[in-house]
Amino acid sequence: MDLKHLRSFCALGETLHFGRAAARLNIVQPAVSAHIRQIEDELGIKLVERSRHHVFMTPAGRNFLQEARSILQQVSGAIDTTRNIAAGTAGILRVGFVSSAIALFVTHLIRHFSTFHPDVEVDLYEMNSYQQLEAIAEGRLDLGFVRMPIQRDQVEIKTVAREPFEAILPVGHPLSRHPTMRPMDFSDETIFMLARDNAPGFHDALLSAFHLNHTVPRRIKYFREFQTAIHLASAGLGIAVVPRYAAAIAPQHIARVPLNLGDNYSEIGLALKDPSVPLIQKACEIIDKLTDNGIPADQNKNLA
Repeated sequence: MDLKHLRSFCALGETLHFGRAAARLNIVQPAVSAHIRQIEDELGIKLVERSRHHVFMTPAGRNFLQEARSILQQVSGAIDTTRNIAAGTAGILRVGFVSSAIALFVTHLIRHFSTFHPDVEVDLYEMNSYQQLEAIAEGRLDLGFVRMPIQRDQVEIKTVAREPFEAILPVGHPLSRHPTMRPMDFSDETIFMLARDNAPGFHDALLSAFHLNHTVPRRIKYFREFQTAIHLASAGLGIAVVPRYAAAIAPQHIARVPLNLGDNYSEIGLALKDPSVPLIQKACEIIDKLTDNGIPADQNKNLA
């Protein structure tokens, strides 16, 4: 028994006429009769009763008709899903990210798949950059948005966005009225920064930018999440130095002042292991289109 036998049986069960069933399937009537006979012989059960002018389904035939329809629907669904997965329009995409990437890329990626490819499920994992690279290398993530500079064998990484830095401080702080700030403006302040083990390259590049601006912060306190540093800064306990989009969901009662670090920016990288996987390839196309259309690039127009 194969699928063509089930299709013939379902067509007969829905039309109760051998000629109309054959026409629906675009085959000859004897072929339909042969298929039905082969099913009955294999099962050893009478499924169809024939009279001179009518065709009837036996009770066993009516039950088998329901089961056959279900099988054909499952096969059809499996074929469609397989084709969609091969086209990158179905499946599960496991995405890692750092906080800045939420506003820059992650929400756009989810919205695009939800609108145009609803059979794609995007699973999100907030991780630091090194955790993402490890998960990608081990096949636990498909792609990740990491904070640069960073690298790992067997993982491809390319820069997809640059962010200027901002100083976060309470409204009413004397420095909050500055249109821009330089590192020497708050050399006597406590500075909140991302811990080095979360993003060593980012940490070292930021401190290097301070040194190039002839400033050595006197008091630095490190935290694993930008949001922690932002909330502490909003309470007047110091100044948080963060990439612009890390403060996108910060409290409204804070001041966000552009920080002039010359040619030093925070960069977001896209990390992946196998760009040939259709769903990953589709995601990369979406991200490239976002970049081409200026969603991340707009941020570069207003760099401090």
